[in-house]
Amino acid sequence: MFLIIADIVILVLESIFPFQHYNQYIVANFDLIVSILLIFFLAINFFFFENIKKYFPNLLIIILAVIPFEFIFLSIWGYDMGAGVYTILYVFRILHLFALLYTLKLLGSNFISFSKQNGLGYGIIAITAIFIIGSVLFYIFEFNLNPNIVVFEDAIWFSLVSVTTTGYGDIVPFTLAGRVTAAFLIVSGVSFATFATASLASSIFQKFREEKVTRDKELDEQNKLLIEKFEKTRDELNEIKGMIKKLEK
Repeated sequence: MFLIIADIVILVLESIFPFQHYNQYIVANFDLIVSILLIFFLAINFFFFENIKKYFPNLLIIILAVIPFEFIFLSIWGYDMGAGVYTILYVFRILHLFALLYTLKLLGSNFISFSKQNGLGYGIIAITAIFIIGSVLFYIFEFNLNPNIVVFEDAIWFSLVSVTTTGYGDIVPFTLAGRVTAAFLIVSGVSFATFATASLASSIFQKFREEKVTRDKELDEQNKLLIEKFEKTRDELNEIKGMIKKLEK
């Protein structure tokens, strides 16, 4: 959740103070990362919590929260977008900010509950922080020394490939510090993948167990009601039999 808060703060600052082109690019990429993570959080929230219906009236707000407008506009129009296009981006940025604030409020309690349950939420925050810090460090260590690191996007791409242990090989570290950073990203990625798999499996099984317990309780209650009705009916029949015997006498 702190990444969403950080994204909100950065976008507010960008709305008030004009950023340089390079910083705009960093903000757009960061907002894209937050949007992807937010989609993941929403998917987890929909699966593990039974209050999905409350999101339907706010579907438009959630859509505005997960769309990375900064990245889309920069990708299409670049830094030299006209005043009209920038005005449209500014409007969407404000809408995006309010949508992020509302979604943060909407997901906050469930995210905390889910994180306390299995720690996966905290793991996601940790690996995301490692990814961002690793990207920054790799860029600092390799820029001007590595011909493949020209812009910050190259460092982000390398960190993403490393932390997911994909290893395309199109970018390799040249410096010792860069190699140490890459090794740390790879180890962190493998560790998180193992932790995430175990946590998700545990959460899914826990959810199934809870549903089974709930169904068993409902069946027990239904059985009790049926038994009570049966006993009541039996008593009534016995009473009727007694009345019939009295009449026969």
